[in-house]
Amino acid sequence: MRSLFARCFFGAVLFLAALSGACGGGGGTQSSSGSSTGSAGTTSSATSAVTLSGSTNVSIAAARNLPASAVWAVYYGTAAQANPTQLASSFNVIVIDADPGTGSPNFTPAQITALKAKGAKVLSYLNVGACETWRTYWTTVPAGFESCGANTAAQLGQYSGYSDEYWMNVGNAAYQNLIVNYVASRLAATGVDGFMLDNIEIVGHGANAAQGPCNAACTQGGLDLVAQLRTEFPNLTIMLNNAPTSALSGSSGGVSFPMLVDGNFAEQVFLPSLDSSLLQELQTWKSTEGKLPRSAFFTGTLDYVSSCSDSTDAQNGWNASVAVGFSPSIATSALDQVCWWSFLPAVTSN
Repeated sequence: MRSLFARCFFGAVLFLAALSGACGGGGGTQSSSGSSTGSAGTTSSATSAVTLSGSTNVSIAAARNLPASAVWAVYYGTAAQANPTQLASSFNVIVIDADPGTGSPNFTPAQITALKAKGAKVLSYLNVGACETWRTYWTTVPAGFESCGANTAAQLGQYSGYSDEYWMNVGNAAYQNLIVNYVASRLAATGVDGFMLDNIEIVGHGANAAQGPCNAACTQGGLDLVAQLRTEFPNLTIMLNNAPTSALSGSSGGVSFPMLVDGNFAEQVFLPSLDSSLLQELQTWKSTEGKLPRSAFFTGTLDYVSSCSDSTDAQNGWNASVAVGFSPSIATSALDQVCWWSFLPAVTSN
């Protein structure tokens, strides 16, 4: 499986361009204030003011909450390639790819149950902003659904540099139905505790983006898709990857979008060097969510090192993230192995 970094880095670049107006959208809530950091990661950064839209007086199931002290890992290899017992003992939030595919999943439901037995929250990768041609649902779906491949009206062009992935219109009704009622339902049936939504940054691309253009209807459709997931799976966690700050002021069904989700993270925030724009976006998410009537919100960073022996850079990235109140994860970009860092803290469950 291609690494999360490989599939998401280009989208992050597009989003940052959108913030500066190059792509025509997504940056309305971005502050012009910059931030700086020293080698130790101490940071001074202003967060953007966000006007919430929609009701925040809704109930949030306790089961959705991620641990306040999250020690998390993203691992897309198989159970056989890892040590599931050590994995569950070392991390209390674990993101895997639980897609049952053709019947030989990376983790079986029994193995997912075993991971959860020690108190870990197990989330599954779920690509919402794009669709990979190697997924079974690109071509084969049950009656009542339209596959990604057949739904040409929803395809927004090839993901630049990759022949096996296409941006999808998250406002397309048939595509929403596929993701919510087939793809996510299959994942939920494996026993995972929730979803990590990838390529959600498409809702900040804007109508004129060179890759994955997303007009106003598409943007609102993306928020509505997340709301549909929340309605269908009220007790499952929804974590976002690189969600734009513009989504914070959105709503769906009369509910403020920040109340629908339980976490947000970004990649390559501190390594190889500080990305002050991503840092500020995460701080804005953390600040906004912290003012809402909820007990917890996960704000994380996923940084990459060259190998699991690169402990010096790994610890520097870890310390920088912790210093600003985030939950760090340090991995190799392939995300096909687990780095058992000596500095990992002891885990606690909810």
